Amino acid sequence: MNIENIHTWTMEPIQAIDLQKRLRDRLIFEDYTGEPNLIAGVDVSFPSKEVALAVVVIIEFRSLRVIECFYSVEKISTPYIPGLLSFREGPTILKALSKSPEVDVIFFDGHGIAHPRGVGIASHIGLFVKKPTIGIAKSLLYGQLKDCPEEKGEMSPILAPDGRLLGYAVRTRRGVKPIFVSPGNRINSESAVDLVLKTVGKYRIPEPTRQAHILTQELKGQLIL
Repeated sequence: MNIENIHTWTMEPIQAIDLQKRLRDRLIFEDYTGEPNLIAGVDVSFPSKEVALAVVVIIEFRSLRVIECFYSVEKISTPYIPGLLSFREGPTILKALSKSPEVDVIFFDGHGIAHPRGVGIASHIGLFVKKPTIGIAKSLLYGQLKDCPEEKGEMSPILAPDGRLLGYAVRTRRGVKPIFVSPGNRINSESAVDLVLKTVGKYRIPEPTRQAHILTQELKGQLIL
């Protein structure tokens, strides 16, 4: 996959926050038209405090069949700081994506613009890969939310304090907790939800990120550190 190196990753937290504010203005939100062919799911785990494992799973959109997988294992020194997750995980994710073929849409285990400065992991990496990216999270990081309806496929808007739409809480199965979908880059909230619902199988989590998570856990147990 083609990746444009738009900035370095090593910086102090105050510099990272300032960078996020500037990157926010570079994001593009638009309808996604047509049907993707190949999509990717991305997930990261930590076999140890100083090692990150990023997995990219390539999936055929219509069948939700896994085609191939790629991963990268990297030593890291950046600590976990809320709101700055991409600075900890981003370099390893980009190395894994660099091994992947081109895809039409990338799904991330994390947030897009539903983030305090509007640049979650899906948005941040979306600027490097210049293709539609979607954040899919299991919990809400930022924004206000009313109760989500119970029926499968129903959703409730996630709103910023100023009323801007940040994404949707989406019920993928009746009787289970919703997921939180927000656009990363080059897609809007409605198109992101539409694609996410089309990639949900029998489980709460859509197949791209679910399959990526499964592989991170399998590989984590096999790594010799």
